[in-house]
Amino acid sequence: MKINPAPLHIAQLAIFGLSAAMSIAILGTAAHTLDVFNKQQSSNPWWLPLWPQHFDVQGTKALIGSSTTTFVLCIAFIVLTVIPQLNLAAKPTLRALLSLCLALPSALLTLVTVIYTHILNNDSPDLDTIQTWTCKYKNAQPLDQDMALPTNMGNGNFGSLCKESKFALYGTLVVFLMLSANMGLSVVTWLADKWSARQTRKEAEMAGVQS
Repeated sequence: MKINPAPLHIAQLAIFGLSAAMSIAILGTAAHTLDVFNKQQSSNPWWLPLWPQHFDVQGTKALIGSSTTTFVLCIAFIVLTVIPQLNLAAKPTLRALLSLCLALPSALLTLVTVIYTHILNNDSPDLDTIQTWTCKYKNAQPLDQDMALPTNMGNGNFGSLCKESKFALYGTLVVFLMLSANMGLSVVTWLADKWSARQTRKEAEMAGVQS
């Protein structure tokens, strides 16, 4: 039975591409929430500036670092795949090793980041993250005397910050699942490449005998 590994190669590239795209989205949302916090934390009363130690933003920073690293590694595989000089399509073992060596660290990093951020979120109310704080007070109403405060001194954007924080966390989990699936796909693709090469050699040998 002849196997065509080309669709598996395309699937591999597609997963790496989707992981890179998702990482960019995670980086954008996590960086935006952290930027808003840094700009408003000392001036917006909704961030309780008198108690800055109440907030722990290490989880958000971990999401930014994780998404950046994952994006770089995913793009590295895509770039290496399309370089004609490497000809990875004809080198299944090298292709599989590159895929595993780039996907495995990313998968482990995203998994650790998800667990770490989840642990920090569970420390509320003793310590709050951007996600737990904004989600907690996104629907809270200001006092009457505070109604005239500027928009950057209220909680009007807490709803979007809450959604962005959740997206960054659960999006990282999705990236982990995609990268984990890609590692399994790398092994399957390698086996398919080897089988296809073996069948091609057999056909060539049989053609040589018949001639």
